Amino acid sequence: MNHTLSLGLTSAVCALLAGTAGPVGAAEDQAVTLCWSPKAGDSVRYRTTIKLDIGGNDIVVEQNRRHVVRRIKDSRDVVIVVEEEGGKVIAGGAENAIPAGAPTTITLDKSNKVLEFQVERDDNPYLSAAAQHLIALIDRIVLPEKPVKPGDSWTTEVDNPRVKGRKVNIKSVYVGEDKADGVPVWKIKQTVEADTDESGGKLKAESTARLEAATGQLLDAEQTVRGLPGNMGPVDWNGTIKRMKAESGGA
Repeated sequence: MNHTLSLGLTSAVCALLAGTAGPVGAAEDQAVTLCWSPKAGDSVRYRTTIKLDIGGNDIVVEQNRRHVVRRIKDSRDVVIVVEEEGGKVIAGGAENAIPAGAPTTITLDKSNKVLEFQVERDDNPYLSAAAQHLIALIDRIVLPEKPVKPGDSWTTEVDNPRVKGRKVNIKSVYVGEDKADGVPVWKIKQTVEADTDESGGKLKAESTARLEAATGQLLDAEQTVRGLPGNMGPVDWNGTIKRMKAESGGA
């Protein structure tokens, strides 16, 4: 789950990509340009933690993932490989290791919207490739195409990977500028809603994310997910995504 933007931004590059001279890190009554500018080879690691209640049993799953920018297309679309580094499951007081898994490849546009999603091997015993695609849509914070002020919202639609012919609706709201460890961050709330079958199954996910204002990189996010289609039935969880120790570059 994931989710992840890049290092190395400048306000001038942000303004250029957004097609506006709107300021970055502006005062509350000014519009702010939110964008990212990845480079091939950029890499960043995240730890996801999810808490589930299955049959009255509390289960915690921790996983580490590395996001690597594979290439930038002429169209400015960005190809990112997400490497599953493994983690652990804690249930009933027992801890079990999760082995490293098959990587996935995600293609994003300049607003961080998922255009394509591909798993190297569709062998996950718990989640189909379509369900993993939905998680990628939940994890990615879609950025606006124009400068925004606190309270401004924007809506994005993408094809539903689970139900052919239907859409996934993504609504994002810029809450405003905050600080984390003394560093300015952008706070964004995002809701993802999608049909999960032809019989009325629904997915709804809500995220509150913080992005570094100086870099556009995802710092952390809190998530609530309800109705994710699993191979053994719908799955609900509460979780977090947190950036790990900074590396050279970011995704």
